[in-house]
Amino acid sequence: MTDIRFAKPRLSRLAHGNWPGLLAIMMVCAWSANCLAIDTVELVTGAVARGTIKSYSGSSVVMEVKIGNRTLRRSYPKDRIRAITVDGKKIDLNPDTSKPSPSKPSASTPNAPGEKNERSRAEILADVDRLGRTPPDWYESTALDYPKTLDLAWPTPPPKGWDSSRNVGQFLWDRINPNTGKWREGVRLMHHILTVNKDRETQKRAMRTLGTMYHNLLQDHHRAAFWFRQSGLENELSQHAQAGVFLADTYWKLGSKRMAMETLAHMPRKPYLAIKLLGDLGETDLAVKMAEQFSRGGEGSTSFLYAGDACRVAGRLADAEKYYRRAIAAIEPAEAGKPHRKRDRERAEASIAAIRFYSLDPKNVADGTYKANSIGYEGQVHVEVVVVDGRIESVRVTQHREKQYYSALTDTPKKIVDRQRVAGIDATSSATITSEAIINATAKALASGLN
Repeated sequence: MTDIRFAKPRLSRLAHGNWPGLLAIMMVCAWSANCLAIDTVELVTGAVARGTIKSYSGSSVVMEVKIGNRTLRRSYPKDRIRAITVDGKKIDLNPDTSKPSPSKPSASTPNAPGEKNERSRAEILADVDRLGRTPPDWYESTALDYPKTLDLAWPTPPPKGWDSSRNVGQFLWDRINPNTGKWREGVRLMHHILTVNKDRETQKRAMRTLGTMYHNLLQDHHRAAFWFRQSGLENELSQHAQAGVFLADTYWKLGSKRMAMETLAHMPRKPYLAIKLLGDLGETDLAVKMAEQFSRGGEGSTSFLYAGDACRVAGRLADAEKYYRRAIAAIEPAEAGKPHRKRDRERAEASIAAIRFYSLDPKNVADGTYKANSIGYEGQVHVEVVVVDGRIESVRVTQHREKQYYSALTDTPKKIVDRQRVAGIDATSSATITSEAIINATAKALASGLN
């Protein structure tokens, strides 16, 4: 197993090579793109339009273009577009088949179930190995900042009592995960722990944690897969099932449903998250079947919630409502007052209340700004939805008390805006409850503006 830690000596050697120069160029390019806020639409005629792409779902691409003090909105039919560039990422819509083009990984837009352009295992692993070995462009400029009381030996089991100033795992949970601005510092700390620990088990735990952080926090799927694989996770799926689901999700996000399914198949025991991933992969019947199996073990309310979510993503709204109702019915009276059962009931009731609005077409919603809220993990999640010209212009979380929300607060609103709908939106891994609250609140907000 290759031991790659981005340690200072290694980076020092890189400083005499090409990496810093390449890094500087990348940073300048990124800075320029951000300052100019330029997206592009390249037409099949060769003409290029520049501005800010607001949406590329459906049959057209909508771009805002500034001319003097005026902002104009233009719509380009997709059959006239060769490619678009959004946030620095090029997306081919009608590639020029007269020129050979290398296949490109897509870390943000996985193949929909059944698509024929699935990438090969060799192709994905080559990209993972190549990109995973390099530090992110922000790595060198990110401070290594942690309490000096932190025990970097990371003993397991931890000492009795919760002390996030001493225990690494508790420090990540309490101080890194709930603070977006600290995520990169947390990743930097984990790389540092790799350099100061010689104990193999501690190193493997740090590598699995790196994989989880790159996946959950930063959605950097190449580096997530790299560090999961460096830890030997694929040979230890029975001991680390949740990380195994993250690895499977990462393979899917990188373009291979087959690798995702194979990883799940090799797991002797699967956590609830496997139900969610099967639903996201389009394997709704398998997801429901797994939920039914979980329910026979006495966890009906939680498993039926996952089954309802899988059906919701598939657009099977009647089935989704059926499972949400089964989740409520599965709560035993003796357990109804327990916090996790109370949360299950509230989630199911919120989804039932919102589900009738999932299929709303924004074209039927009057222009305006609408607000609503729905139950999350820690409390109500409030959203603000702006509708302009029959389109969802923006979805923004305005208030919440969530802590382990990962990328849900930005990822879920972006999906809704991109796809211009609420139905079929998959939740963010490890933050499903927060994502679910944003989806339900958005549906309720849109319903308040029905013409």
